[in-house]
Amino acid sequence: MVNLGQKVTLSELLSKIPSNEYDWYIFEIDAVGIAPDGMTMSEFEDFVLECDYGYKISWSKLLEFSKSISDLNNLILVSSTRAVTFKEYEESNSTLLVTLEVRDSSFWEVVFYNLYN
Repeated sequence: MVNLGQKVTLSELLSKIPSNEYDWYIFEIDAVGIAPDGMTMSEFEDFVLECDYGYKISWSKLLEFSKSISDLNNLILVSSTRAVTFKEYEESNSTLLVTLEVRDSSFWEVVFYNLYN
């Protein structure tokens, strides 16, 4: 979806996903705000890119983190039945539950896969 040139917030996008107890994995993030674990946002962005399985975060921590983001440019966020590599994410959706992608601040897509299986 495109927000007609208006930037979207992570909190706004997460509100489109039902509350859950799944593990979430951040594979890419380019944002302005307060990063988790005492890192600067730049350190966190680099750390996320270096993680083979993405940065694992619970739903409750993700909601909390979303409130600390003031500007979101790019994001790849995945919920899966098990940890997956970025390559697995790109090639197969058999273990995926939900994906959320943001590009250029205003294009976003939420895809539900096996959420209700």
